[in-house]
Amino acid sequence: MSEAFEGLRAQGEVNRILDETLDGGLDDEFIARQRARLESARRGLLREHAWILEDERRWGEGHHYAPQDPEDVRAHILAEEVDTALDRRILRRLSLVERALRKIDEGTYGVCDDTGRRIPKGRLQAVPEAVYTLEAQQNLERRA
Repeated sequence: MSEAFEGLRAQGEVNRILDETLDGGLDDEFIARQRARLESARRGLLREHAWILEDERRWGEGHHYAPQDPEDVRAHILAEEVDTALDRRILRRLSLVERALRKIDEGTYGVCDDTGRRIPKGRLQAVPEAVYTLEAQQNLERRA
């Protein structure tokens, strides 16, 4: 690696350490706000999941317009695929929200599940359900 890139990597490491040092701890007020945000997110995600399940149930019971035109059939199939993909995303995020709430109860909120390092407060403010540092999250996504 060239010296220029070595310097950038070293500077990134310095910035990471400074972020962890200057970030400040997670006080009780911050944790309470995060809990409220996470509980609100959980309620919203559960509503969205229930809506998708209800929509699927209605279609399964025959309370719907049965498309006759091939274009309508294709549109319906596409809509079902989109709903399925959306529901998977909802359930994945719900799992993270519930994990973050458990971490609050355990007293480990803000600690990365993968590395044990502190998750920067700014990341938690942006993504309250974050249970990994950004670096750990990226590594997990690359492995998946």
